[in-house]
Amino acid sequence: MSSECVKITPLYSGSSGNCIFIQFGKTRLLVDIGRSTKQIVEALEGIGEQPDWIDAILITHDHTDHLNGLDVFVRKYGIHTYATRETWRGIRLNQAKPHAEALDHIIEPLQRFSIGDVEVLPFPTPHDAAGSVGYSFFGLGKKVSVATDLGHFSDDVKNALTGSEVVLIEANYNHEMLINGSYPWPLKKRVGGDRGHLCNSDCAEAIRLLFESGTRHFILGHLSQENNSPSVARREIETYLSEHSLTAGEHFSLTVANRYCPTPPIVLMVAENEATGEVVGILSGDQCLNVCGDMT
Repeated sequence: MSSECVKITPLYSGSSGNCIFIQFGKTRLLVDIGRSTKQIVEALEGIGEQPDWIDAILITHDHTDHLNGLDVFVRKYGIHTYATRETWRGIRLNQAKPHAEALDHIIEPLQRFSIGDVEVLPFPTPHDAAGSVGYSFFGLGKKVSVATDLGHFSDDVKNALTGSEVVLIEANYNHEMLINGSYPWPLKKRVGGDRGHLCNSDCAEAIRLLFESGTRHFILGHLSQENNSPSVARREIETYLSEHSLTAGEHFSLTVANRYCPTPPIVLMVAENEATGEVVGILSGDQCLNVCGDMT
């Protein structure tokens, strides 16, 4: 009996920078690279990985907190990078020292492509960045998805996430904290708009719908430092779900992604029966403790 795993590990999450490590067997990917190359390398090494083991980088959109380290990382390690045409346009308008374009790939929303043994589906996300997408990943009989920077839980997002075993989804702000906080009114309107970010209550409703379609492992990502906290997000979402007879730890796992350091991974083990070739899930590693506590 041989075994492989599917793993999703948020390295950094929040408005100060986002980067997610995803592994399907021998294929290793990064979704976004919104911290410095030095910080990304330190985070990878901290989870036992190396930057030159990465097969590809996938960018969700052209905001700085999702691509701050891109140019240096690609120049240094020569990693293939994927983004929509509109995202590449935005990236190139703001590059101080661009990397060579030979490793750049243009993707189209809702058109699948492959990286190694992983099939990738980019899907449109309602955010104020042209060509913004989330990603679903398929391989080893598993599906995991990443969806942040959502002004609302659109049909495109819901349809793309349905059937995922693990979903990293945005829980950016608490509504009262945003309205009563220090942001100027135009920024409050942007964050709370249909092309801004997803609030805790809307995230909770999205989790309920995804649970009904079979998802059992959820990671809350991209929390606002000013308008949310891990404890507020978890309490608000768990309270809503409990009102619908769903309890974290019993019916599903709920992890909050750390802002400043890697979050313990969600691991889906896959075992191959060498006699029959059948691939079966044998373990779900969702019981890891959040080692950085309430630092998100």
